[in-house]
Amino acid sequence: MWQKPQSSRPTAEDAARRLVILKYIVVSALVEPPREILQQLNARWSTDECERFSQLTEAHRDKFWGGVREAGFWPFLSPHELAYTQTSPTTMSKQQQVDATWRMESVHVLMWALGLVPHLLPYDTTANHNLLKQIPARDMVTFIESAQLREETEVDRAREVAEFWHWRSRTRQLIERGDVFTADEKLKAAGFHSYDDIVRFSARKGAQDGTLPPCIGDDFPAKGKAYRDLSHHEWAEVRSITKERHYTLNWLCGYAPDNKWDETPTGT
Repeated sequence: MWQKPQSSRPTAEDAARRLVILKYIVVSALVEPPREILQQLNARWSTDECERFSQLTEAHRDKFWGGVREAGFWPFLSPHELAYTQTSPTTMSKQQQVDATWRMESVHVLMWALGLVPHLLPYDTTANHNLLKQIPARDMVTFIESAQLREETEVDRAREVAEFWHWRSRTRQLIERGDVFTADEKLKAAGFHSYDDIVRFSARKGAQDGTLPPCIGDDFPAKGKAYRDLSHHEWAEVRSITKERHYTLNWLCGYAPDNKWDETPTGT
């Protein structure tokens, strides 16, 4: 199941710098109105009002990201992030805003890796945006230069847990999609005749070795129930949490070629 790292790991300074960049990304998404509300407003405004709004928001955008330039972080933004900084409320897509908002989970992981929070939240619990207040807003040079990462073994273990949860999400996707489980004779002899058989075995084993909390219904525990019983809305939330955390932990462990953020793999 586990992959092999592609690069040397990012340094503590790399991680601290990336944390600050992601803070800007998340904040920029949170302050923008939801796309649906903006569409409703645009439908009521005149052409001149829409134009004035566009000019105001673009000026606000340039001022906001100007702070990133002045702080010296601009060269460290990824290509996708650079493209995002060129959007405004009138040009940003709903998916761009949603993706940027979910980077809060990446922020949470980096804060944990840098020792700013004591533990990672359960995989059915989203990170609170109030955590952003704990990231220093001044004297960023000192913050980055003094950054320290947790022990590699601790980060490695967290990455394995994240990948395990991501594997569960993708296994449910296979089941939901109706993919046929193909078992050879060895699997059949071991009692594996379906994806659910694999899940039940893996969940029990994960609980036994401490990778997972105690099972519910021989499954990963989430939202107080078995993972297979999550509603589609609950599953979407847990899946998004998992994907972001797995992504960030893979990056921390050197899985991205040359540590390029946008190219971080999340295979299971």
